Amino acid sequence: MPEREMKILVCNAGSSSLKFSLFEAEGELLLAEGGIDWTTRPTRLVFRRTGHQEIREELKLEKHADAVARILDDLQAGPSAPLRVFGELQAVGHRVVHGGKRYTAAVRITPEVKRTIGELAELAPLHNPASLDGITAVEQVLPKVPQVAAFDTAFHATLSEAARTYPVPQKWTREWGMRRYGFHGLSHSYCAGRAAEMIGRRDLRLIIAHLGNGASVSAVCNGICVDTSMGFTPLEGLVMGTRSGTVDPGMLVYLLRHKGLDVNELDQALNYQSGLLGLSGVSSDMRQVLSELPHNPDAGLAVEVYVHRIRQTVGAMAATLGGIDALVFTAGVGEHAPEIRERVCEKLNYLGLELDRTANQTCKPDADIAMPASVARILVIATREDLTIMRETRQLVGSSISQPPGSEHALHQ
Repeated sequence: MPEREMKILVCNAGSSSLKFSLFEAEGELLLAEGGIDWTTRPTRLVFRRTGHQEIREELKLEKHADAVARILDDLQAGPSAPLRVFGELQAVGHRVVHGGKRYTAAVRITPEVKRTIGELAELAPLHNPASLDGITAVEQVLPKVPQVAAFDTAFHATLSEAARTYPVPQKWTREWGMRRYGFHGLSHSYCAGRAAEMIGRRDLRLIIAHLGNGASVSAVCNGICVDTSMGFTPLEGLVMGTRSGTVDPGMLVYLLRHKGLDVNELDQALNYQSGLLGLSGVSSDMRQVLSELPHNPDAGLAVEVYVHRIRQTVGAMAATLGGIDALVFTAGVGEHAPEIRERVCEKLNYLGLELDRTANQTCKPDADIAMPASVARILVIATREDLTIMRETRQLVGSSISQPPGSEHALHQ
């Protein structure tokens, strides 16, 4: 089958959500997208076929497996049925948050790969099990369709030993695998490539700030990641929506030893009660925190701490790179909060970054919001993790798809 006819489904299974995108592979055309979010009430499946009206349907799907089965049914025979119009499904790509030391690139999913993803669940307990559920669900509906796992940690596998190693006892690092893995790699990878396209060259020193509910910064040199702010878990680094980011580990020992907190309480506090929510007392959503300014001093402090940590991390990444050619903002806050971008940039002139405030306020991604005379560029890029997963899936399975239309391995019309 010619690759131009390949239809690839991308699944992004989170702890409480499932998103999907259906692509025509060769042209990288988005045919349909949508998902289900179990945190909303009532729970709705959202389905959008490109060029058609969005459909929202209230459902009582409680498991990822049920949601995947319903999505596949809608793609084949449901509203607007894009697979009925455009042809068969030849592959499914999945986002998997943690690949550990073993998986440093996307892989075809086998029983062994599934076992390893499950074993790594203790390092990403909110995400790896959900991805595994999605993989298993597709297997049950489409047992002959090849599946690919694309890992968030893979882009950061190029970190040097010095960048990835923690100064802790050797047993921790050599026997227990405690090292900096980094996350949001699919987003950072996409933005690195898109920034090169926008600037027109690949020999770039990039600092990429992925600012969403989770947040991380990476340093990329000539397309290769050389440093990142997240570490052994997604808890390290920047202030996030509900996650603390980096704190003094001695403080955690103190809380355990002297304040009666147990490990579960500590985990709950650092992952779900800290960050913007903990600082502001208002919300984990930056939009709501900003709406409280200037009359709420706690919200004001939350924004100041948030910006301070980003600016501090950008400076550290610039030191690692030995300079900077462009700063990239992406993800929910990075793409849609001009006030945060302006606050971050206002003390970064020493790096050759000069923000065009008018462009910053009015831009829509993808855009260059630096002044024309700025030595380094400032870019706002709409991240496309789904497109990155699709490309990695196409690369792995494209040459192996040879069965004619109607063969049993595909989802039939």
